Amino acid sequence: MATGDRRVINTGKMKTRELKLISTAIILVPFAVFSLSTSKDIGDLGSLLGASTGIIAIIWFYRGLRLQSLQIEEQRIQFSKQHHLQYQDSLLTFLEKASDKIKGSHKELIDSLGLADSSQLITTYLQSLKYYKEALESSDPNVVMSNIQEWMKIEGPYVKFMSSVKDLIILHKRRLGLEVDTENSDIADYVFINSGHLLNQPFISSYQAAIKMISEQMMIISPGRKAMYLASITAATLTAPEGLWKKDKIVKDINEYKSLNIPIPKICEKLI
Repeated sequence: MATGDRRVINTGKMKTRELKLISTAIILVPFAVFSLSTSKDIGDLGSLLGASTGIIAIIWFYRGLRLQSLQIEEQRIQFSKQHHLQYQDSLLTFLEKASDKIKGSHKELIDSLGLADSSQLITTYLQSLKYYKEALESSDPNVVMSNIQEWMKIEGPYVKFMSSVKDLIILHKRRLGLEVDTENSDIADYVFINSGHLLNQPFISSYQAAIKMISEQMMIISPGRKAMYLASITAATLTAPEGLWKKDKIVKDINEYKSLNIPIPKICEKLI
């Protein structure tokens, strides 16, 4: 039996004993008053008894309300404790899963890049931008394809890591009942904008700086990812047998990109 239940029962027993004594005393009072009174009219005794029983009824009614109030309060406290424990269990489960996920994703990122530790993550990503730059500035299909492949070897693991961080942000926001809108959202943009939701979470503290800096750099070159795609399919078209690729569709994509007033990859100029 719960402590709260025992307390209510014990309180109820104590109050019941007290009320029985009080009720007995109230019943005896009319007889005492009647015996001391000069009037021996039995009707007076009946009136006194009627008044006494009315008082007793009120006292017992109040006692019932009071006991019920105690029970409700104890139930509220127990429910609050239970809810708190359930929340703590839910929070611990979330923290454990989130911690395992971020650790696993972080280790996979480091291993796939062949790094000694996480201190090289930022430098490695910045170094990968040289391949990005050369792919966009070269007009040689072979050079373009070579640089894109080197860039993807590094960019790919970072995108995968950021995808895991994004999943954690979404999970955390849903757990808090917050609105989650991921439609047409670039991974890096989403992480950079929403990573603040994880700032106070212990499992993210060791990775927060890296996540912020990497997502910021990825967000900066986000428009260029479309350019890299155009450069790759243009290079593939120029090196492939005639008719293998639909040039009209590629040219249309290039012109649409160009209409956004964003410089197109140099190699794309060979198709338009």
